[in-house]
Amino acid sequence: MKIIRDPIHGYIEVEDFVLSIISTEIFQRLRYVTQTGLAYLVYPGMRHTRFEHSLGVMHLAKELTKYIKINSEQYTDLDFVNDEYLKLVGLAGLLHDIGHLPFSHTFENALSLTKEVYGIDVEYYGKKTHVIFGNRVIDYHLGNYLDKLSKNYDVVNFVQRVISSTPKTKEESLASQIISSPLDADRGDYLLRDSYFAGVGYGNFDIERIKRSLIYVNGKLAVLKKAIPVVEQFLLARMYMYETIYFHSVVGLYNAVLSHAIAKLIQKNLIPNIIPENYLKLNDVLIISKLNEAGKEFFDAIVYRKGFKRYKKDITGKCYETLEKKRSEINEIMRENNGLILYHDFYDVPYSEDEIFVYDDDEIRPLSNESKIVSSLSIIKKGIVGYHESAEDRMKKILDILRECSP
Repeated sequence: MKIIRDPIHGYIEVEDFVLSIISTEIFQRLRYVTQTGLAYLVYPGMRHTRFEHSLGVMHLAKELTKYIKINSEQYTDLDFVNDEYLKLVGLAGLLHDIGHLPFSHTFENALSLTKEVYGIDVEYYGKKTHVIFGNRVIDYHLGNYLDKLSKNYDVVNFVQRVISSTPKTKEESLASQIISSPLDADRGDYLLRDSYFAGVGYGNFDIERIKRSLIYVNGKLAVLKKAIPVVEQFLLARMYMYETIYFHSVVGLYNAVLSHAIAKLIQKNLIPNIIPENYLKLNDVLIISKLNEAGKEFFDAIVYRKGFKRYKKDITGKCYETLEKKRSEINEIMRENNGLILYHDFYDVPYSEDEIFVYDDDEIRPLSNESKIVSSLSIIKKGIVGYHESAEDRMKKILDILRECSP
């Protein structure tokens, strides 16, 4: 047993078999994949990586599983939750982000731009991109390690189906909800971790109370009614983190700049093909080292934080909807200007009424039926327009579109 000191969870215990996975080159690579893209250009402390987040999710997944078994004894038979099962759930948490590409979700946005703006045929599966790639990485790099870890489970298939949210057994179903659901170990770690490194309090919530309030009933993860206030706190923390940190306009501007820079590198065949064989080369260091070849404007913006400006008005409400309808026209503007004029949209659903459930009086109900706060939460949608100072005189087309949605 090894112990890793973590600023969020304290001491994280790591068994020897887990240490063998952590010590692989493919997992160590996550030390060089930033958790929150270029958020550090606005919040300088946010240089943490997928490496420590993955350790945190492993730890929290095991903790949640232990408490769910204790809390659910009178409701559900969870005899399969034993030491071996805890190890498997922990492994799924450890490997849930193994498929992330440089700068995490920013690279996924770059793949979208590569396809939709620059017309290059690349693999892109929306928010599931890193999950699909991750399963391939597990097969290629970790299959031999995982196959030796259990006589009772097919570990590779267990982990892959859990992180893909495609469970086939009751064991996989519980693990899948612990790793990926509206109240899961992934969100539980990244909200606390991102808030800590950003130096803000918005993402804080009482994780210890949530641990002790989760139960598993009729195949659904739910919370006891008495825990509604702490779940409201969790959902509000998530909303505030999105509105204030992840969807910060300047963070969005620089992530958009980086997305276009990566698209240019793909267009020029300057980075390796995105296949498992090349994953050890695909990290933040590679992208930073190639930025000048994407274009001096992109290099100066990301390395020296200069050159690009933001149109001083956030695009929300009806204006956002108007620009989304004109997406093909906006894509053409970005293509014509080689990414020196750009549009970036933010989109998140902090809550959906059929996702989080409350258990009370032998009945499971949607949380929105029980909480006025939760039922009032809405989808967050926002867009920003940015441009390089050298392209300011070419802004007419996009400014004309913006005038269409002005009050």
